[in-house]
Amino acid sequence: MSAPSLSVVLVTQSQAPLLPRWLANVDPAADEIVAVDGGSQDQTPELLRANPKVRYARREVDTVGRQKSYAISLARCDWVLVLDSDELLSDPLRAALPRLLGSRRNQWYKLPRYWLLSLEPPRYVHADLLYPDYQLRLFRNTPFWRYEDRPSHARFPRRGRGPGRKLRRGHLLHLDFAVHDRARREQKFARYERLQPGYSANRAYLWEDLPHEIRPCPELPPADSR
Repeated sequence: MSAPSLSVVLVTQSQAPLLPRWLANVDPAADEIVAVDGGSQDQTPELLRANPKVRYARREVDTVGRQKSYAISLARCDWVLVLDSDELLSDPLRAALPRLLGSRRNQWYKLPRYWLLSLEPPRYVHADLLYPDYQLRLFRNTPFWRYEDRPSHARFPRRGRGPGRKLRRGHLLHLDFAVHDRARREQKFARYERLQPGYSANRAYLWEDLPHEIRPCPELPPADSR
């Protein structure tokens, strides 16, 4: 019996500076990469199309949930892993994927996520709103897994998910703080506040305003994507 296959799904737009590291990080884990571009104005299409595993599509963005659901609908493999262009797989997570996909029982996994402040040295921001920040991103490729139609912070329906579990080790690495300055994050916060006023997750982008600690990050990306 062949090993279960994995589609890594990406929704992106004008993120060319992040893509070389992202592709180096994801490519070894993926059987295919489904990339849906919302209308890039940089080298994003060329970078994605140059990778033989990428199946590239364009679709104008209406909502994030619909865009991601469309991308998931294009996936052909047994399992789907949804990532953003500013997220990487840690070395322990990438190494664990074959075992996770081989489960006969689990239908999904929630992955813990570090919000990295820097890669060199590897540091993350520890705050109640930011950690462990579980993300349901890895699931079997069935029609159930389509995002609810929300203006931002898309999520899956709660009923009907079936059995799954949270991982304690094997993190996503979120680079938002490492690649975006305060002014850029304030713009993102303001945009999310317009879409979902008062939603607690919006405040995560302004980490300086939260009670927090800056700690060494115990998990790193694999050496090929540092």
